[in-house]
Amino acid sequence: MKKNFILALTIKFFLITLFVILSNSMSYSYPDGITGRTLRTSTSGCGGCHGSRDATVGVLISGPSSVTAGQTYTYSVNINKSGKTGAGVDISARSGVLNIISSTLHKSGVELTHNSNITMSGSQITLQFSYTAPLSPVVDTIYATGLATNSNGGESGDLWNWATNFAVTVNPPAVILNLTEFIEGLYSSGTNTMVSDSVTVYLRNSSSPYALIDSAKTVLSSSGNGNYSFSNGVNGTPYYIVVKHRNSLETWSSTTQSFTGNSLSYNFTTASTQAYGNNLKQINSSPLTFGIFSGDQNQDGFVNLSDIVNIFNDANAFVSGYVSSDINGDNITDLNDVVITLNNSNLFVAKVTP
Repeated sequence: MKKNFILALTIKFFLITLFVILSNSMSYSYPDGITGRTLRTSTSGCGGCHGSRDATVGVLISGPSSVTAGQTYTYSVNINKSGKTGAGVDISARSGVLNIISSTLHKSGVELTHNSNITMSGSQITLQFSYTAPLSPVVDTIYATGLATNSNGGESGDLWNWATNFAVTVNPPAVILNLTEFIEGLYSSGTNTMVSDSVTVYLRNSSSPYALIDSAKTVLSSSGNGNYSFSNGVNGTPYYIVVKHRNSLETWSSTTQSFTGNSLSYNFTTASTQAYGNNLKQINSSPLTFGIFSGDQNQDGFVNLSDIVNIFNDANAFVSGYVSSDINGDNITDLNDVVITLNNSNLFVAKVTP
């Protein structure tokens, strides 16, 4: 009888102790954070542990709304609530990959949450994290649930809220064209270099009506090199490369070209056959170099009397600066520019397209 009484007391003590431990644990629910509380997977948020949702708790996701596939960007979540001193958070994404930046966070599975109660400053805290976009174009969503606490280890008075779901448009990765070209009027055969100038390049479909796919503009180096970034170009699709300069003849690649691994290199300087219709001019014999015809001052696709007259008039008016009548790039419109244009007019040069 006595043994049974002692056993009963022992069991009762054990149960009381267990209850106290569990109660204490509950009062400090998930001090190192919990995931699965964002609107991506839950409609209960922090409810059950930290009361009900309170719309006065500010939870705001910030960062770029448009990104490039496969690239990594910095985002933040701001949590604010007047009178509160601590915070907690759960962050998730539907498709992209999240990683921590703020040291007060850690990654659990595919989501980010707090290490422990985060001390607010002035009743708010901003937490940074990184987002790596999916490899394919999609409209992704970043979610967050924020918690505002009294930093007392309990749950009394804790409040939480959801952030507005943050939409992220994931764009195709940019493709890069490495292009080499010389502009006749800007080129010096003595140094095999040219005056640097901006040139626009267009990508066009391979079949009639050769629809415009994308365009990019950059400044060619003195060696004629330029990198062009296109957001609408894709790998494996053939495009004509079309070059346009402020006072030179529009020039197309001889054949269509395709990007591989988001990259493509093309060189107009090595042979006249690099341009459609062999429409390039030899501008040096050693090394053998070809350039784009200069003198199309009015950009009508021909080098003719109209261009000569326009340039001649500017020369008589002593026009200077970055103007289309300055064919050789010395910032002065004079007889030298007229001569270059006249010579090409005598050759009856015009743009040649498919």
